[in-house]
Amino acid sequence: MQIRSVFLGWLPRLLLMKRPKPKLQRKGLLVNSKKEFELKERSSKSLLANVLDIDEAGFRQNDAGTSNFVPPEETPATVRGCFATQRELSAILRELRYITSRMKREDKVNDIIAEWKYAAMVVDRMCLILFTAFTVLSTCICLFSAPHLIA
Repeated sequence: MQIRSVFLGWLPRLLLMKRPKPKLQRKGLLVNSKKEFELKERSSKSLLANVLDIDEAGFRQNDAGTSNFVPPEETPATVRGCFATQRELSAILRELRYITSRMKREDKVNDIIAEWKYAAMVVDRMCLILFTAFTVLSTCICLFSAPHLIA
């Protein structure tokens, strides 16, 4: 933790450096035009409408968050169809949870990568300053130690 505070806290302040602003890396988050945004919004609304239609047909969620089956008609075909829909929805929910957890892991990894890149920038700047100072100092020493300049 000490090295992290030195390379990500103290040295950047000493070298007058600021952390670069994060860029949006996911292509899905970047919206290039208003038309594309409207298209995505319309498709999201239609998807939501489809889910709500399924919910109105007999698949309801109670206050505890568990799903209860409430059949509008008691025919076996309707009951079978609603249970199949419930299985499909639970499979979709499982996939969404997997995708969400994977995206969270990727975000954590990207944060660590960004920290390492920033630490590398700090080390590069420090090396540049030290190299420049050493070069200027050694050049001055060589020039002032020349015998023909002290006459």
